[in-house]
Amino acid sequence: MVVGVLVSAIAGGVTAVAVSVGADHDLAQVIASYPLGGLLAVMSFLAMSLTRQGLGAAPRR
Repeated sequence: MVVGVLVSAIAGGVTAVAVSVGADHDLAQVIASYPLGGLLAVMSFLAMSLTRQGLGAAPRR
């Protein structure tokens, strides 16, 4: 799970920077997009993995 969090943080940050550069934002927005994209990707990864493990899923019949 630690590897998944690390990979999702890096991939989310790189993706956010690429989108920000492609959208022709200024340097401050490009720099800020890396940690925000990484944080969003990590939170998404954790939510999906915890739900998949059954900690937040509805009980099955």
